[in-house]
Amino acid sequence: MNQKTSVSRRNFLKGSAVVAGASTFGFVQLFGYDRLTARAQEGDSVELMLNLAATAETLACTHYHAVLTDSNIALTPAEVSYLKSALDTELQHLEFLNANKARSVADEFYFPRNVYTDRDQFSMITEQAEMAFVAAYLASVRRIAELGNPLLAATAAQVAVTEQVHLALIRQIGGRVPNHVSLGQALFMNTSEALPVLQGFLEGGADFAGPRKFPGAEAIRSVVNTDGVMPVKPFVDPTLFAK
Repeated sequence: MNQKTSVSRRNFLKGSAVVAGASTFGFVQLFGYDRLTARAQEGDSVELMLNLAATAETLACTHYHAVLTDSNIALTPAEVSYLKSALDTELQHLEFLNANKARSVADEFYFPRNVYTDRDQFSMITEQAEMAFVAAYLASVRRIAELGNPLLAATAAQVAVTEQVHLALIRQIGGRVPNHVSLGQALFMNTSEALPVLQGFLEGGADFAGPRKFPGAEAIRSVVNTDGVMPVKPFVDPTLFAK
């Protein structure tokens, strides 16, 4: 991809390798409704957005844990550090969501074949996933603000910022320019529009292997060890600006 070329929503979904090969299953029902188009027009509920975020964060934790513990990719010490930081960040996101009653719809996931044996495949697949996560969080910022909850909207923006950092570092691991966009790309109007990107991870298919089970918080902390990231208060924390 040329670093100056933007990605349209249609081309992103059409070209996403994480969608290709997924089986046909009513995965939308996992999120509690079966009229995705109608709901997208009405606008997502906060509960739906939080549960979708928890699912994405559980997936991300499983993915980054796997590349650090069960991968044939020759990662440099700096790359290992990047990925441990990403893993710790995703776990902190997930624990925040769980503390606010969000729940992932799955605790095991399928992943494209060769994603843990081929550096280019790992980088490209992970880039597609992180692009979707950034766009989904940006869509949630828009919708949560529309619902009149500015502090939660700002918290979602805080998460989107860190997902964009992961996207940059993943591109760098693949030898691509990390700072390739002027803004986070708005690929979705509503968070639920990111569901097709999750489909292959949830259902598998001919081009997928697995499933891999979410390793759990303690296993993740054991891998991260002392290489974690600094905890930061979210906007919804009432003590953030307390005098």
